[in-house]
Amino acid sequence: MIDGVGALLAAYDEQVRGHVPERAPVGSVVERDGLAVRTHYGTHGTVRHSPLGRETDRAEVTRLVRRQQEAFAARCEPAEWRAYGHDLIPMDEPLRAAGFAAVGPARTLLIAELDDLTGTAPARGMRVRRLGYGYHRTRELDRLVAACEPHPRGLADIREDHGNLLNWALNVQLLEAETRLAGAGWAEAVGATEFVAVRGMTGPHTEFLPHWVSWARNSRALHMGTGKAPEHLYLTAEAPEGPILDALLAAGFRAVSSVRNYLWTPDGPPPAAQRPVSMLLDDPDHNALCKAFEADFSFEPSHTYYPAIEEPPDSVTWHVGGVTDTRHTYGLMRDLPDDHRVARLQSIVERGLRACVRPGEQLYSVSWWHQGYRFDPARVGGSGQPTWPGAACWEGEYYKLLTRDLRMGTFWHPWEESLCVFGTELLAEVGDELTAALGTVMRRSGRNVGNVWTYESQNGPDARAAGSTSRAASAPSGDGVPISS
Repeated sequence: MIDGVGALLAAYDEQVRGHVPERAPVGSVVERDGLAVRTHYGTHGTVRHSPLGRETDRAEVTRLVRRQQEAFAARCEPAEWRAYGHDLIPMDEPLRAAGFAAVGPARTLLIAELDDLTGTAPARGMRVRRLGYGYHRTRELDRLVAACEPHPRGLADIREDHGNLLNWALNVQLLEAETRLAGAGWAEAVGATEFVAVRGMTGPHTEFLPHWVSWARNSRALHMGTGKAPEHLYLTAEAPEGPILDALLAAGFRAVSSVRNYLWTPDGPPPAAQRPVSMLLDDPDHNALCKAFEADFSFEPSHTYYPAIEEPPDSVTWHVGGVTDTRHTYGLMRDLPDDHRVARLQSIVERGLRACVRPGEQLYSVSWWHQGYRFDPARVGGSGQPTWPGAACWEGEYYKLLTRDLRMGTFWHPWEESLCVFGTELLAEVGDELTAALGTVMRRSGRNVGNVWTYESQNGPDARAAGSTSRAASAPSGDGVPISS
């Protein structure tokens, strides 16, 4: 057990402040610059810095602030800087001198050891439960959260940050009466540290604390990084003067410092309205796209029936071969460096889609078993940009890169080991290059060609009713590289 406020604050400074996260938030780029860590979201940016000690002089702080402004100005992003009251060099003065303005009131930084916290039981007729997928009062929850803003970190922002790791990283507790939602609060695991942070509450609901303590103790469920899971020892929170602060202090939190946010907006055009990448969690647009693809392409997943879709007239399908060289990292595909062939294929597809989309048009990265992504191809995959969110091919999983109107895209069949590219514009852009890279064309417009064919793979009710299978076979003639499997 830590003795004293100073020890609690020292643990917080050492573990929480100024660290680059193991996984960048979805659609963001994280960069370290000396004592500062910048996160670029494409719509805005944030700065978090390590503790400023006696060895840090004011001139260095001034230069640090100026460099962050230059970086955000280059991206047309407003920047929010988080300043702490206990730093030996207060950031308030240099931030104001650089044009930053304080946003909202100062908040008290609170920390408690898990063993020191006591919660209250819900009032009669009320119950506490954790938010899960498919919650039937989502709109009511959104209205309640918005009505009680500002929060240290908004619930919508955290949901965007975590994508498909939401269940591990975020715990939302709800206070419900029989016919209404009375309160909500959300807590977030703070990376690979011993801390869990309460990011917001709609009121002084200490009924949530026992649930968050129990969740924090389950270290394995909260661990998202590599190596041994950290043991969570502390709960931290922030609150301005008022009933929430009073309730948390009464429940066992200790006031250790103060925190205030400062905002700076660069001159020039406004920032983008959306992040470069958005993960589609329970998104109607994503669900509608998947249904449209299934209907238009007669998509029928199968381990034995190939090619699983009715390939359109403006399509070409290549044999790629076994794909064991991609890995799924926080929802984003990353090629291992030792397979240049697959990396080249991915590069060709990305270049072609960028060249063919209309100005401002979004692409969709859709897999069979995972949530999809909507993204701007002009704002991903380049230097200083988020990773392209998807792959042309991925081991053991159907994968699609699509325009919303389905006029062009790619379809990867993991068991046939084939890549279908469709759309007249896209084929004109990448067809020759993919043939040069892969060498083996299997089908054009859904029909077998001379060098490789599939047996009993014609689309239609008779073939599917018979449970037909297909296999690639070598042919005595053709302009590609014969294969057998």
